[in-house]
Amino acid sequence: MKQLLSLLFAGIIFFALPVSPKAMEVVTYANPVNVLVYQGNSVSIFINGNYQLFNKQSGAITPLSNNATLTIQYTPTGIVVSDGTTSNSSTLGFTIQETKGVYALSLLKVNNTFYRGSVDITSQNNKLQVINILDIEDYLKGVVPNEMPSSWPKEALKAQAIAARSYAEKTKGILTTSPNTQVYGGYSSEKATTNQAVEETKGLYVKYNGQVIQAFFHSTSGGKTANVGDVWNSNQSLFPYLSSVSDPYESSPYSNWSFMFTPTTILQSFGFTDPATVLYDMSIMKKGVNGEVGAVTVITSAGEKTISGNENTIRSLFPINDPRYYNKLLSNWFTITVNKDGGLYAQTVAGKTSLYQLEGQQVQTTAGTQTIADAGNVKVQTANGVMTIPSTIGTVTSVTVNGKGWGHRIGMSQYGAKAFAERGWKAEQILQYYFKGAVVSK
Repeated sequence: MKQLLSLLFAGIIFFALPVSPKAMEVVTYANPVNVLVYQGNSVSIFINGNYQLFNKQSGAITPLSNNATLTIQYTPTGIVVSDGTTSNSSTLGFTIQETKGVYALSLLKVNNTFYRGSVDITSQNNKLQVINILDIEDYLKGVVPNEMPSSWPKEALKAQAIAARSYAEKTKGILTTSPNTQVYGGYSSEKATTNQAVEETKGLYVKYNGQVIQAFFHSTSGGKTANVGDVWNSNQSLFPYLSSVSDPYESSPYSNWSFMFTPTTILQSFGFTDPATVLYDMSIMKKGVNGEVGAVTVITSAGEKTISGNENTIRSLFPINDPRYYNKLLSNWFTITVNKDGGLYAQTVAGKTSLYQLEGQQVQTTAGTQTIADAGNVKVQTANGVMTIPSTIGTVTSVTVNGKGWGHRIGMSQYGAKAFAERGWKAEQILQYYFKGAVVSK
């Protein structure tokens, strides 16, 4: 009995005792991708399956038991991994490696999300970085249901799987879990229909001239996708497959939309912080073939300012307090209506000219030319008699923005793909329609 207790005790403390690096066979991935799934000071990782801990500083390998929970912390002197009883530290970090063993499926729960594959734990900018390493096909199973509803037609889901695979393959580097690359929810988000779409398209990519492309996609085109050169700072001639095409069947709640903005919101987004600043007018410059906006100008009491840039810059000028829309305008394909409290105009030989303020203006009177010094005490003769002009007349009361589509509108429209699939199109046909001159192949 004493010998048995000693053996049990040795099993309990195995976490602290490194074993030979050849003790367990590490799973390798045919086409691995890296996804940043956590960044911060401390994280909890739950072990579910076959895993071992590799210390990148010492080279020590420690087997990890199923259902163990590890706490990983960043410290100024290195990363510390603890199971609640014992601890390991490393200045270079750790890798929790998936190994071959008795469990058919191995998963790691990082905070509240389960992920397939392994994780690499390092530090950067005084923070932990937890990077999920797994095969691209398993990665896609955590992407497709987060980028497209799993209930959508099968061929649309397959088109999404191929596009996402192409994007990941071409991007490589470190992907994220957010729309900055592709939305990734790990094993916790997988669905049977989207897993099937991934499996049935295994190894298929969108290619142009034999090379895999970044197959960009977006929610809604609004009736036409965009030329990449019209919404990003890209040379259109280098990306002929990212050209505008019509979306004849797309039916989306985001095809047309309208938002209203206050002068305060507009002024703040343009960098005017003085509450006394008045918005007099606003205009847009369209540069795209469909009418995409490339610059916005405001005229204020503090001066005139123009901001130009790509679609993200333009959309960010119109902040929307709604995380569903990522807190910005849905696209850069829009028109504006500037709503004013009346308006002031001067008749000149060249026609009517807008006046944004009265103070400092020169007028002709019976006493000669005079300069207006008190804008709040100006009277004018109208058809209805003499009236006093309020000091606020001619200022902007609100700006209405009417637009189309959601996202950058480059490449495949997801709602458009759904509509094509509902009309019998295959995934390959959908992708080759949205990416001009491209083909789908292994």
